[in-house]
Amino acid sequence: MSVSTAMQHDQAAQPPSRVREIAQLTLAHLINDIYAPVLMALQPLLITTLGYSYTQAALLPVMHSLISSILQPVFGSLSDKRGFRVSVAVSVLLSGCGIAFLGLLSDHYLIMLCSVGIASVGAATFHPGALCKVAAIAVSSNRGRLTSFFIVGGNLGQALGPILGGIVITTGGLPAVTWLLIPAVLGALLLVVRPIPDICPVAAQQAEYSGDENWRPVILLFAGSTLRSWVTFGAMTFLPTYLVLSGYPLIEATFFISAMLIAGVVGQLTGGYLSDRMGRRPVAVATTLCSIPAFAAILLTQGALQIASMLCFGFFLWASFSVTIAMAHELMPSRIGLISGLFMGIAMGAGGLGVSVSGAIADQFGLTATLSLFPVLIFVAALLFAVVGYQRKG
Repeated sequence: MSVSTAMQHDQAAQPPSRVREIAQLTLAHLINDIYAPVLMALQPLLITTLGYSYTQAALLPVMHSLISSILQPVFGSLSDKRGFRVSVAVSVLLSGCGIAFLGLLSDHYLIMLCSVGIASVGAATFHPGALCKVAAIAVSSNRGRLTSFFIVGGNLGQALGPILGGIVITTGGLPAVTWLLIPAVLGALLLVVRPIPDICPVAAQQAEYSGDENWRPVILLFAGSTLRSWVTFGAMTFLPTYLVLSGYPLIEATFFISAMLIAGVVGQLTGGYLSDRMGRRPVAVATTLCSIPAFAAILLTQGALQIASMLCFGFFLWASFSVTIAMAHELMPSRIGLISGLFMGIAMGAGGLGVSVSGAIADQFGLTATLSLFPVLIFVAALLFAVVGYQRKG
């Protein structure tokens, strides 16, 4: 079934107001996730034009990643236990303001750090709050699809961020970054004019679930998701260099990586749909396992077959991402906020840290050696998904 057909099926299953709310949340996710990648686009300007050191420039995206990763489960837990949730509109504004105001602060490094801190708080409050609404809107028969639509919004934002950042910086230098406030303001206004009710479960509603919830399967899912994130970020980091060393021009190598990520978006939508039809765990395990031969083929082939293998790898590895989040939500319906923060924050952040381990291995034994370990990590992730004791509770 095509993506458009799946969306039509969802529209038939959901009231019009719910379809609008999912669309709003997906658009808000796209806008929110535009901003962190802009920090990467700023790196050359900060170093070559403004005279900041490599360490000072790199600290900005590192600080954003660390703060947002650590705070996401904190805000998620506050949402679950206290009903404390920051408005999705406010979260988007914080993300946008924190990055856009960097265009006015180039001579004040410490204030720039504070501004990035504001943006990271926006990102940290957004994901638990928005995913809580998605989980409340979704029902068992469409949770995979609706979660995948929301997640793909963030993927598209991450892809657009460097492009928008590059355009405004090329056009007007660092001061032009302030123009990036416009998407955040428009997105926040849309959420204010057409507000989404606070439909997340309150503590009293959650109490009926909490007695029979078990952390063990969630921990297994979390561990597998962390390993998958390690491979995901590792592939995005090291495959461009591998392709260049294999003889591809840099522009072609980066184009193929982008194509792999687009295949991943299609994979996420497909995985979400299939999980509603065939079950979450079978789809998570099967798609993760299918990515192993695809990645091996990247290392063992050349030319068109190698590029086709990259597309297959992106499709299959990314296909399980929204599926495992939906599984975790169904396993722990009384802790939707905390679970969202753990999987969108800590698991992603820990996977990113794993890339530094891969870099150290590459320094000692070569790039091919570190890439050859990725199928092992994927297999362990699939094994962890397979042994999850999974029973829907939400």
